[in-house]
Amino acid sequence: FGKSENATLDEFILEKRLKWIPYNHFENVEYLDKGGFGIIYKAIWLKSNGKKEVALKCLNNLNEDNLNENLDGFLNEWDCHKKCLKSVSIINLHGFTKNPDTLNYMVVMDYANKGNLRGNLTKVIENNWNQRLFMLYKIISGLKEIHKQNLIHCDFHDGNILNHEDERDKVDKNKVFISDLGLCKATNFLKEYDIYGVIPFMAPEVLRGKPYTPASDIYSFSMIMWEFTSGVPPFNDRAHDLLLSLSICKGERPEIIENTPQCYVDLMKICWNGDPLKRPSASKVFDIITNWIFRPDDGKVSELESNIMEFINAQIGNNHLTTESHPKACYKSRLHNFTSKEDFKILGFKFSDFVLKIFSLQFSRIGFWFLAFLPFVIFCFHPLSLSSYFSAFDFT
Repeated sequence: FGKSENATLDEFILEKRLKWIPYNHFENVEYLDKGGFGIIYKAIWLKSNGKKEVALKCLNNLNEDNLNENLDGFLNEWDCHKKCLKSVSIINLHGFTKNPDTLNYMVVMDYANKGNLRGNLTKVIENNWNQRLFMLYKIISGLKEIHKQNLIHCDFHDGNILNHEDERDKVDKNKVFISDLGLCKATNFLKEYDIYGVIPFMAPEVLRGKPYTPASDIYSFSMIMWEFTSGVPPFNDRAHDLLLSLSICKGERPEIIENTPQCYVDLMKICWNGDPLKRPSASKVFDIITNWIFRPDDGKVSELESNIMEFINAQIGNNHLTTESHPKACYKSRLHNFTSKEDFKILGFKFSDFVLKIFSLQFSRIGFWFLAFLPFVIFCFHPLSLSSYFSAFDFT
C-alpha cells in the first residue's frame, strides 16, 4: 500500500495528480461549519515552500472501517470535482488526508476567506451593477463547466458558492468559487421520491420527485440572480416546509424588486420557468451576461445601463423585504421526505373522498405531521377540491 494505506485510493491520487497529505502537516485545525454530508474545518497546511490556509472536509460515515465499502462512490464524487477544475470558478482540490484520532478521511481544498455568498449578500447589493454582473459571470462560468462535463450540481445554492479575497491579485482580488460538487453523487443514494436540498433553491420538478437535470441547476441560479437584487435569501420570511414546496410547484416565485433592470428580470424569469424545457442552458445564460459586461456598444447594454441608474438611486429598503429569517426557514441542505408517490395520488381526491380515505390509512403511511395539519387543511380548503391545490404534484 501507499501512503493512504489503500491501494485504490493511492492509484486515484496518482492518476489525478493529487496529493496524500499526512495529518501532522496541518496545524491550527479549527471547526468552521457543518453541512448535510460532512463537517468543514479550517487549517494551516505546512508545505515545503511555506504555509497555506486550506479547508478540510470530513465526510460523514467515511472512515478506515468502511472505506472499501464506500470507496467507489467517494472517488466518483471527487473525480467529478477534478474534471471541473478547468474553470477557475470551481474551488481547488489538493488531495486527501486522514485524522489519526477519528480515522476519518478528509478532503483538502482551498480555503475561501470571506465565507459563502449567503453571508455576503448585504455587501453584494452595495456593489454597483457592473460588479454584481461580474460576480454572476464567474458563477455561471463555473456552472457552465460543470454541465460541459455532463455533470449536474444537484445542490446549487448560495451556501455552496464561496467568496475569497486575494490581495495579491491586483486585477481581480475578489474571487468566487462553486463548491460541494460531491453532492451530485450523494443524491444517487437517496430513495425514490426522497427530496434533498434547500427548498427555496429547488426546482418545482425536483420538489415533485423528478430527477435532477441541468435545467434544475439553472432554476437554482435564478434564485441567486434574485438575491443579487434583494440582498436576502429567497423566501426567508416563510417556513421551509411542504406548504412552501406546494406554492413553488404552483408557480409562486420571489417578488420582483422595484427598479431591477428589465432585461435582468426577463432572464431571471425564464431561468425560473416552471417548465424545465423552457429554461436556457448555462452556456446561453453565460453568453447573455458576457454581452452585458463586455459589449458596451450593444443596444441592449445601453438599455441595461439606463435601468441600472434607476436601481442605484432606489434605496434597498423600498423592497419591503424583511432581513430577519422565519424561525422555520432552513438554508442547510437536508432530506425532505414529505410523502410517498402513492400518498400524493391520494391527495388528488375531492375533499369529501379525502376525509374518508385519510382515516382508512395506517398512521405510518400518511405521517403524523399531516394529521396534525388536518384542521388547517379543512379550514383553508373546504369546500374546494384539494385536487386543485395538490395537482401541482403530478406524478403521472
